[in-house]
Amino acid sequence: MRYVSRKKQQGVVLLWALGILLVLTIVSVSSVRVSSTNTMVSGNSLATMLVYQGAESTLSKVTNMNYVNEAALTLPSKSKAVPAADLPNEAVSGGSLSSTATVSFTDYIACSVSTGVAMSTNSTASAGGVTCQLYKIEAESRLKGTGAKKEHLSGVAIYVPPLNSAR
Repeated sequence: MRYVSRKKQQGVVLLWALGILLVLTIVSVSSVRVSSTNTMVSGNSLATMLVYQGAESTLSKVTNMNYVNEAALTLPSKSKAVPAADLPNEAVSGGSLSSTATVSFTDYIACSVSTGVAMSTNSTASAGGVTCQLYKIEAESRLKGTGAKKEHLSGVAIYVPPLNSAR
């Protein structure tokens, strides 16, 4: 049997083990950084989708809640803010979603006569057009606790009787 003296050992295995440990440490630190970056990206994506859906919901709700007709009954040169109690304000993870909306008169425009709509005939309608009031609905949704915000716009045209069509 052959014996190796301790004086001839150089510690090569120790250096290899330290090198492999260093490589594993670098790989694990970089994977933790990538993981935390991916978590932030998915959180931002979630916040963006929440405010997008909030703004769409607000726009739909305001359009369906007859606020345009109420704005048409008032002076058309004014805007009407929708009461906050009628708009979505929901608690979500990471904050609360709050929305605001306004309905404002934009202009008088010439509209074509729609088929299937009951209208009295008049000189404007028989000529192929009627006067409409154009309203703009602005909806904004914010996610408190983050910087996420989204604004959406929609236009609505309302037929105006011939007596009120003068500018």
